[in-house]
Amino acid sequence: MKSIRVYPYRWIVLVALMAVIMASEMQWLALAPISRAAGAFYSSQIPADSLIGPDLLTLIHLVVFVFFSLPASYIIDKVGLKWTLRSSAILLAVFSIVKGIGAASFWTVVVSQIGLSVAHALILNNVTLVTARWFPLRERGFATGLVSFAQYLGLLLIMILSPQLVVTNPNMAGYGEGIPSLLFWLGLATATGAFAVLFFFKEKPPTPSSMEPFKNESFFASFKLLLHKKHMGGFITIFGLVWGLFNVFIAKVDSITAFIGVQNSNGIVGLILLGAGMLGSVVIPLLSDYSRKRKLFFFICMAGILVGVLVFASIPLLDEFIISPVLAGFIAAGILGFFFQSAIPLGYQYASELSYPVQEASSQGVLLLNGHFIGIIILIFMNLEGGRFLEPVLIISVALLFAAVLAVLFIKESPIIVTEDERLREAVDKESVRQS
Repeated sequence: MKSIRVYPYRWIVLVALMAVIMASEMQWLALAPISRAAGAFYSSQIPADSLIGPDLLTLIHLVVFVFFSLPASYIIDKVGLKWTLRSSAILLAVFSIVKGIGAASFWTVVVSQIGLSVAHALILNNVTLVTARWFPLRERGFATGLVSFAQYLGLLLIMILSPQLVVTNPNMAGYGEGIPSLLFWLGLATATGAFAVLFFFKEKPPTPSSMEPFKNESFFASFKLLLHKKHMGGFITIFGLVWGLFNVFIAKVDSITAFIGVQNSNGIVGLILLGAGMLGSVVIPLLSDYSRKRKLFFFICMAGILVGVLVFASIPLLDEFIISPVLAGFIAAGILGFFFQSAIPLGYQYASELSYPVQEASSQGVLLLNGHFIGIIILIFMNLEGGRFLEPVLIISVALLFAAVLAVLFIKESPIIVTEDERLREAVDKESVRQS
């Protein structure tokens, strides 16, 4: 048995990375839960009923992520992990401050959002490489899970903070006021997180943290490898629809809130969506591991998402029944959140097992990028002409999800789930960890 050494400093590296990712997620959706109030605040600067508006900021984030994820591996190879992250941290700090100081100008906010999105894409595409360099095999899953937790925590916090710091009731005087203050203080918090990466991040530990090799592959190389795996082409499409719709529901949360009849941009739908999701992200994967079944539980998740979107699409019809559209919307948000955020980690694991021995980081990168691309397409149609196509897009989404649920039946069960524990246990047992 070969001995490896791990260093306590790995936790400082991880906490710094979590802080900057959490702040970056908050910057992405800063105005999403208060989109209507933001529209009123910037009404004199943006055309009415057009694609240009507060929701443009979330769309920019998705588009930039797709374009800058493609060369991420090339950039790391050329300048190194440390300088890639430090450069990203500088971008994040500069543009978060510019966004906060210039918050009264919509176009200053737009330009700043582009810079912030570039930084976010480069940082998020380095998570797997950071954990692979600093953590032994037995701790990598936990470390990656903590980063995912930081992402969801950032989204949850902004759903709470934005409505509290901005006047979101259209019946109150000063509707939309408070946005400059929100973006200013959020900018300071983001810059603080960015400086944590700038000063505390190190390229790698003095000695390797694991004997397990890690290769950072490009998107195109990964995509080519995955397409040679049977069933992966279909699974990539199905998962892309799930991830794309999740991004859309989070980005358009205030429009969804208005759609169910809530006048105040209070962020309650987003809180229900994310709160139920954090529960689902633990329960369903745990049941899947315990029962040694991936296909069954992924099918259940897809069916649950279909039901949730179907309820939202049916909201206009509920006025004819006793059920309150608002109550139905809250219930649908809970269902959607629970199954969205359980399908995502379960889908990542399912894909890694279907594509084995392709590296898990490669399959996750392809799934994530494809999901963002599908989210962009859906979000563009939802934003056209001031959001008048929201209901038709929901109806089309129901049809696509129904087809996806049926398609899951033709995806094979994980071929290695029965032996995955044994394989990982054998790899872990080869590493004798010594604390530095």
